[in-house]
Amino acid sequence: MPLSIFVSSTFSDLQRHRELVLKAIGKLEYGSQAMESFGALPDTPREECLRLVRTANVYVGIFAMRYGFIDPEFGKSLTRLEYEEAQVIRLPSLIYIMNEETHSILPKHVETGLSAERLREFKQVLKKSHVVNFFSSAEDLAAKVTQDVVRLVGAIAKEPTAQVLSQLAANTIKRHPLTPPRFEYLKQRISGIFTHDVPDSILRETLELIIGGDNMAASFVLSRGTPMPLDDAVDGLMKIDKVLIEIVQPSNAQPEGAKDV
Repeated sequence: MPLSIFVSSTFSDLQRHRELVLKAIGKLEYGSQAMESFGALPDTPREECLRLVRTANVYVGIFAMRYGFIDPEFGKSLTRLEYEEAQVIRLPSLIYIMNEETHSILPKHVETGLSAERLREFKQVLKKSHVVNFFSSAEDLAAKVTQDVVRLVGAIAKEPTAQVLSQLAANTIKRHPLTPPRFEYLKQRISGIFTHDVPDSILRETLELIIGGDNMAASFVLSRGTPMPLDDAVDGLMKIDKVLIEIVQPSNAQPEGAKDV
């Protein structure tokens, strides 16, 4: 069974982007699930989109300047419903947001009013929950998706299969949130472990995943969010594990059988 990647985005403004991304996924010899393949189907677009999300192994979300069609029953855009469905079933997710300063944008593709406000709020959710990648053109997006899919698959197994990805998604452990003081303390304790510069946002997510018990996801976050090779990320995580053990079980703890003074 081939790897299946669900590509989610608004359509009219991102047709070229979707075309290049789907072509890039095809060159990697992975299957893709997208609205272009619907044809004549008996279900509503929402039901069919969510069904395709559930049959995929990886979710790719692409977001520009449109919130998109709002489903009247749920009061949310179809792209948001697709994203939320992917998170419910814990699909490995790659998130891409248009760089508003460098990407050319036609005025007709920029929503205003309530839709724009909902889009801003949705993007904040994405930025807080994921390591987001920004794209400046359709070609730039396709290149980044290609790189990230290869990294994701490589981080999972030497010869990845859909079954492996499904198992990873099913067993994913949620991040353990860190308060600012705890994050700063851990940041100081692990200072010097990584030779590459790690932004605080990447480091925080990495630590939260490690504490939550998901070192595989943590290694992927490091290798995707920095220039760090995957092997260096894994080596660094092993050192962080030792630091966490030292914090939980300090070496100066009183030996068993010692008498109280």
